[in-house]
Amino acid sequence: MVELEIQVFSDRREGLLVELGRVVVANHFSLVRQRLTQDRRGAYLSMLVRGPDEQRFALEEMLGTHSRVLSFEAALAGETAVICAKPTSASAMPLAEPVAVPELPGAVMPDVLQVEHILPKLAQDYPQIYPWLVALENSVAESVRESSLMLAGRRTGAWVYKRDYALGAKLGLADAIKRIAVPALRQLAEIEQHGVHVHILNSPLCTPGMHSGCKFYGGYLEGLLSGSIAPGKVFVRHLGCRGNGAALCSLEISH
Repeated sequence: MVELEIQVFSDRREGLLVELGRVVVANHFSLVRQRLTQDRRGAYLSMLVRGPDEQRFALEEMLGTHSRVLSFEAALAGETAVICAKPTSASAMPLAEPVAVPELPGAVMPDVLQVEHILPKLAQDYPQIYPWLVALENSVAESVRESSLMLAGRRTGAWVYKRDYALGAKLGLADAIKRIAVPALRQLAEIEQHGVHVHILNSPLCTPGMHSGCKFYGGYLEGLLSGSIAPGKVFVRHLGCRGNGAALCSLEISH
């Protein structure tokens, strides 16, 4: 059993708890506590839910695609939240007006407004996305640059998975890396792959002596692979980066 802290933003309050409560129950979770507030921008629903670990990502997917949900944050109780947002289709990233998301204590929050602003441009020009990622880097504060790149990566990776790979069967980690991660990532960069380790050569986001942009690739792989893995979540560990003096950018994928 796991406990999830979930925060939802919606355009209106009426019936929100009832509708999302049905999603919670349908995924075999129980509602431990909730808090529903509203301001001039819309309604915020905070929930603590408890249920089976194997249903966690199905619950998050159903909440993220619910017609009432504009954006949400989800994390294991005590973890840093991961910001998600409702996809509009498998062929286009969300184009809705960006919304502000309330900050969780202790979380290094990305600049959601800037990420939302750049997503349609990433979809339009994919895979020639580096100019837009550089524009994103330049438009946010340094303190949230990496978290904003990671969010943009997760959203882009999830979009690519839904567009190109969602109709396939669930895979083990090794097959998912080979069949999905490697060909998808090679659209963006020159890479080498050795088992669960991926090396990105000459990344345009990671200039030696400047700063690291590897968080985008980590987020991209997490968003790309999490929907394809049986049974669940993918994690990417950053082992080295050209921007920090390493010979190449190195990532390790696990779940």
